[in-house]
Amino acid sequence: SALAPSRRDPPHVRSGKAPEALDLRLLPPALGAWAAAFWAVGRPAAAWSAVAAAALACLGAAILLAVAVLRRRPPRHRADHRPGAPQDRPETIGSATASLLVCLVAICGVLAVGAAQMWSRSLDPLTAATTRPGFVTLIGTIAEQPRVSATPRATTVITILDVESLEGRPCRQRAIVLAGQEWARLEMGDRVRVHASPEATDPGRREAALIGRSASVRLLEPASGTLGAVTALRRGLAQAAGAPTGGASPGQAPPGPWPAGSRELVPGVALGDDHALPASVRQDMRTVSMTHLTAVSGQHVAIVLGLCLAALGVVPRRWRALIGALLLAGLVILVRPSGSVLRSAAMGSVMLLGVAAGRRATALPSLCTAIVLLLLIDPWQARDYGFALSVSATAGILLGQRPVAAALSRHLPRWAATAVALPLVAQAACAPILILLQPSVGAWSVPANVLAAPVVPLVTVCGVLAALIAPLWPAAAWIIAWPATAGCAWLVAVAGAFAHLPGAQMAWPAGITGALGAAGAEAVALALAHPGARRRCACLLRRPPGAGRLPGILRAAVGRRPPPRGRLGPWHPPDPRAPAGRAAPEAPAPRQESPGTRQSSPRWSSSAPGRRSWPTALWRSSWPRPRPRTPRRRSRGSRPPPMRPTSSTPSSRPPCSESRGSSSSPPWSR
Repeated sequence: SALAPSRRDPPHVRSGKAPEALDLRLLPPALGAWAAAFWAVGRPAAAWSAVAAAALACLGAAILLAVAVLRRRPPRHRADHRPGAPQDRPETIGSATASLLVCLVAICGVLAVGAAQMWSRSLDPLTAATTRPGFVTLIGTIAEQPRVSATPRATTVITILDVESLEGRPCRQRAIVLAGQEWARLEMGDRVRVHASPEATDPGRREAALIGRSASVRLLEPASGTLGAVTALRRGLAQAAGAPTGGASPGQAPPGPWPAGSRELVPGVALGDDHALPASVRQDMRTVSMTHLTAVSGQHVAIVLGLCLAALGVVPRRWRALIGALLLAGLVILVRPSGSVLRSAAMGSVMLLGVAAGRRATALPSLCTAIVLLLLIDPWQARDYGFALSVSATAGILLGQRPVAAALSRHLPRWAATAVALPLVAQAACAPILILLQPSVGAWSVPANVLAAPVVPLVTVCGVLAALIAPLWPAAAWIIAWPATAGCAWLVAVAGAFAHLPGAQMAWPAGITGALGAAGAEAVALALAHPGARRRCACLLRRPPGAGRLPGILRAAVGRRPPPRGRLGPWHPPDPRAPAGRAAPEAPAPRQESPGTRQSSPRWSSSAPGRRSWPTALWRSSWPRPRPRTPRRRSRGSRPPPMRPTSSTPSSRPPCSESRGSSSSPPWSR
């Protein structure tokens, strides 16, 4: 009898189902496009011709590869389709060729877009103004909400300016502003006039110029239209939560027993507006790796779209996809587009396309598609730390959340294992990139994020509803914002408590060396956490001192298992030189099976054949999907074939059926 699955078995063993296949077909194009964009935008704008030449080279390689595949395609009429006939399996070659072709096309597109934008930057008047000294007059629009960075020496306001004209000549470039406090009163969407001396930025920056403290600014026109309405909604949420907005309103909440920074955190978690967050709270959240809560990411999009699609369960799928797309567009406008927001919106769009088509959207291919699309729109995101952190965290959750939760469920309850696995894999995926920004490691990041996770959906939903209702009904918006304020008070308390514990911020080597060291340490920890590695280490420790230790160490290092022994080991013939008194070993008896039967294996076993098609030939795991078996039908009056060979005399053959067409049909049909 089969043994009952235990709690320590993998999930697919306990459930009796095959593990879900991992679709990695779009991973090489995404990584190739990212690497190509990273190389292209890191060059000066004058080197656009080299990037264009690389794009043409990739295009030529893709054309040659496609022509070679079409000309050398094996003819199908020569293939032997009989059961058991040898097959050359051209699907593997076709899978690799198709993946390489898609990768070349993605790289070619990213390089072409990058070359075009670099050519436009090299001819822009703003780029020319950075090469000569002197003040110029700029007219532009505030592209991001001004953010205040306070230090003991000075206070700096950071924002982005979309330059429309320079001394009357049209421009299409951006400038980063590092100026004084007079810029803090501006809002996103305001049209301003700036008198400054622009400076050149590094080639890897999206902005073409830098505007410093010597610049003077003058407001020409406040934000209007869509941006004006969005600014009013965000201001209404801040007033409903009681955050400072420069003036009071009837819907503003009175002071309450909340920790400092709780009210200012409500717009940050709900809409990503953290410009009014106190510096102490910001530092505490940075210490325990909770700053992702104030950056609108895939979590916000998943919460809003999940609630929308769940509420529209009875609506036809095409209408659900349309309503979800409109809601997604409104959410992007409300939170104002940024790197993580655009990435989440692209991934949500792919998911909605899957809903409209009636097919299940796979998360990892959606992420890879979003990466390629965003790099085609803006190749400079390849060097953006926020974009890299967002993609790394999402990929870590998609790839590692289930295995880590399954491993932790052997020692913890399932709900606790799931709650711990999510921040653990996200922190591990982002750790090498975070070390490049801040060379330190936090010991309390995972517990802090585990305690903060339950209140994030509540704060997000209540904050968005309060922002939408605030212009129409301020009192109701204040009531709805009260649970969001309470949730943010919990977040502030958790961040402050863990940020002041011993070991909250430990020093780590800076630069690429520190990032590679962190990645190597995580790889070693992952290898040691594998059950097979633990068994090998336990076998090494149980060995007696002396003989056999060095080969065991070498086998553990290269990952080879020792040869099997006992009944599973190979049988060797008896040695004629053996002593006469010792009995020779006997070969294991072969297993007797009845004629006409075959050995069945579980559907998830590795002995089952894989699917032979391009989508699952090379970049997919070897786990086959179970196929429903089609019952075989026999014609009326026929008999099944004999199980044992019989003589070839006519009298020993089974009689044919008297059905129609029996003269041209075999004696029996299956």
